[in-house]
Amino acid sequence: MLCQTNRLIVRCGRHHGGWINRFVHRSFINNRTTRQFHYSSAASSSRFANRLLFNNKRQLNKDLGWVLLGGSSLLYLLYSWLYKSGPISLDSIDGIKHYSTKVNNKSDSITLLTDEEINKKLRGLEQSYIVNRNKGIQRYDISQLPSNNSIEDNHIEQVITIPTSNTSEDDLYFFGIFDGHSGPFTSTKLSKDMVRYVAKQLSPFYATDKKHNSGSSEEVDHAISNAFVQLDHDIVQQSFKQLFKEPTQENMINVLPAISGSCALLSLYNSKDNTLKVAVTGDSRTLIGGIDVNNQWFVQALSIDQTGDNMDEVSRIQKEHPGEPNAVRRGRVLGCLQPSRAFGDYRYKLKDVDGQKLTDLPDYVKVYFRSEPRDLLTPPYVTAKPEITTTDIKSNIKFMVMGSDGLFELLTNEEIVGLVAKWQEQYMLGKPKKQLSATLPLVKDITEDKSSQRAAFRYKKAENSNTTNYLLEDSNVATHLIRNALSAGGQKQYVSTLASIPSPMSRKYRDDLTVTVAFFGESEKKDGSLEINNDATTPPKPKL
Repeated sequence: MLCQTNRLIVRCGRHHGGWINRFVHRSFINNRTTRQFHYSSAASSSRFANRLLFNNKRQLNKDLGWVLLGGSSLLYLLYSWLYKSGPISLDSIDGIKHYSTKVNNKSDSITLLTDEEINKKLRGLEQSYIVNRNKGIQRYDISQLPSNNSIEDNHIEQVITIPTSNTSEDDLYFFGIFDGHSGPFTSTKLSKDMVRYVAKQLSPFYATDKKHNSGSSEEVDHAISNAFVQLDHDIVQQSFKQLFKEPTQENMINVLPAISGSCALLSLYNSKDNTLKVAVTGDSRTLIGGIDVNNQWFVQALSIDQTGDNMDEVSRIQKEHPGEPNAVRRGRVLGCLQPSRAFGDYRYKLKDVDGQKLTDLPDYVKVYFRSEPRDLLTPPYVTAKPEITTTDIKSNIKFMVMGSDGLFELLTNEEIVGLVAKWQEQYMLGKPKKQLSATLPLVKDITEDKSSQRAAFRYKKAENSNTTNYLLEDSNVATHLIRNALSAGGQKQYVSTLASIPSPMSRKYRDDLTVTVAFFGESEKKDGSLEINNDATTPPKPKL
């Protein structure tokens, strides 16, 4: 019902369906967001540290009780940050009022976080690494800000080294962002297995008997595409086959990544030929920022948003399902799912497995299942097959930005590159803040197919504001982007308000945010090491 009456939730929520279903799924798992860097050879690229930790029944009952007793809308803030008395409604803040729902109970209130608490929250999942390999990547930063509880996004960063002779080697840099929905299970699975599947498909190109014939660009694209499709087949088809064969508790757990869903964005940089391949399934996005011959900044998107709003995607689905006018309805697949391509999401991909209907499974297994979408006639309607682009990274291209779609709901491509450029002046080029201009640099978007990308639609800066239109407070550039995404053009009160709203209410105002920024160029040191940049990395919490 919420999805039908509140347009914001329709745009932000991945699925039709009640919030209670989401919380039931989450209550079975205590998932830690992936925070790791793998530096390995091709032979050891499959080692990952993630695992699912399951709560006991008491914790489940506790979580469900919170959902049922504490799930009412909370739309009044105690404005303690400014030390004012009395609650302030979100409706009184310009811009946010467009996304509010009025409630009658004005006693519900939450407290705005202090500046210290805001910084702790924004920087809680930030990481930064200095790469001293002189292989084309000199630094990369990652940061996340949850909106869901637990966060449904995930990510991976990994390097695989390819020996080319007795004295040299090339690097394949993998950067992945996995924007999950209806739970964290699929995105967690992708963070564990995506690089392993792709590396396996690429390995024949680097066999010793091929003398480092890395394959043509088309062959590499085909290998990456095969890896995506095979991984999704194993997530969905194979897990359900095993569940039919043995409907055990373990196999129930293994099918969770098929029940939830996730977009996938994988960027692969090859140090041998300085090429960047970007494979996208869903609506996460990769940008590159550079300086043209006129010394002006430019931005180019290397991925196309695959949603029910993309007419090319709509046409593709309609051709695959002729005579089904509801295959895409209201900008969503079968009127429900916004991404037109995704991993998992079994209910858009199958009705039965080898002639066995899903409805014939035991009831205790189907407790996780969601209702079948209306007009499910000829599945699959959703595919994990990616679209892949290849870009030569020349010396004028300075950095790459990857983000889940929550970032691009808040910032334009031009604003993102402008913000990174401004941050770079201060933190990498050492330009004093007093010499920085109050506005972002002019950035030209040279993306060829701009119409296929959804525009940022939330929280724009007031026209009568004369203050600086950005905030510059973070050593981690990914955190810098997230802070500014919440600021509506440099307004700290927006950051305070939007970061203070707790889950699940925060989903009405922003999505999970995951950002990765990688800087191209030669490293200062060339000792082949990878070192943690402690100034821009949150120390791990001590174990008790």
